[in-house]
Amino acid sequence: MTETDTIKQYYEYDVAGCATDKAPVLVHIAMLSCPNGETIVLPERLPFKGEWGENETVSLMDNPRHLLPTGLHIIYLSLIERKFYIINDELPKEEIEKQWNRSIPSSGESLFEKIIVGMSPYGGVGVWLSGSEKEVLIYWSHGSEISIGMEQFLPQNPSATLKGICDFYVTSNTAVKENLRKNGLPSRDLFDNYMKQFTYRYVVLFGFWDEVWRKYDEEEKKKGVAEFEFIEEALFDGTYDKLHDGELMNYHQAGKPKKLAVKWHIKKSEYTAYFWFEDEEIRAVFDRFYGAHPETKTDFMIRIDSEKKKFELALYRYGLNKPQVISESAYQLIVFKNKFEYIRSENYNQPPGAWIW
Repeated sequence: MTETDTIKQYYEYDVAGCATDKAPVLVHIAMLSCPNGETIVLPERLPFKGEWGENETVSLMDNPRHLLPTGLHIIYLSLIERKFYIINDELPKEEIEKQWNRSIPSSGESLFEKIIVGMSPYGGVGVWLSGSEKEVLIYWSHGSEISIGMEQFLPQNPSATLKGICDFYVTSNTAVKENLRKNGLPSRDLFDNYMKQFTYRYVVLFGFWDEVWRKYDEEEKKKGVAEFEFIEEALFDGTYDKLHDGELMNYHQAGKPKKLAVKWHIKKSEYTAYFWFEDEEIRAVFDRFYGAHPETKTDFMIRIDSEKKKFELALYRYGLNKPQVISESAYQLIVFKNKFEYIRSENYNQPPGAWIW
């Protein structure tokens, strides 16, 4: 360690890679670079696949303490396209430092413990800072297509062909094979849409449903008023927030919701509602509402009448006569009261235990 290094701050973290189940990738080179010249290699997986933004591999390093990375260097093969992509870029140093120096309010421990790199079709590469309670997106960009010979990519198997390698991994994965057969390659803007950021806050409103929403009157309040506890989210951009620190109730930049959990109580009765959003439908809802202005401050309203078992989601911005209700077909819902199932939507088809996340 040099004298200059001693005045720099070192952090303990792992690095990991990911892709999606429907668009697996193989890596040729994948590393992060640090200001002191150190490079941290992403651990291999054959192939990378899984949930977007989730930790699919874990680095095993003798010394887990490093400077925070400032560079990204990757060459990977998008198996469904049969194409290689390369990206060499700088990471947002100040934003990484700002985020990494945050701590969990309840314990004071570091909020993040991993840096995850995601690779997608058409050269899209994302980088997240990840911890048990929160994950944030700090980088999204596109690499360039590049030609790589098989003697470079697989020197131990020079007779291999690009088609043969890609076909092997695609045909050995039923989900990938069937998705390609039915839908073909994803649209070029699919992952850009996943990563697009919008300005909104959650507004949880408890009221009385009688064909229209109204506030509780005094007599109804005597029976017990619902008291909000917390909201948790997981988004299509790969991020999540389970901190319960109130930030989600303030305007912030975020992707489109993938899963939500809302908890409240009425006197001694505890309720938790879980929402799962349909990919294409919630994308269409956000695109129609925001149009060309994703920066528009918007209220994501969650209306609840516990007694009548009525739930409604809507988007609202200043100037609208009334909120724009999100169709119930855009999401699935299950609600628990005192840990027992209370309500489920007609379209609910999540596997047992899906609400544990």
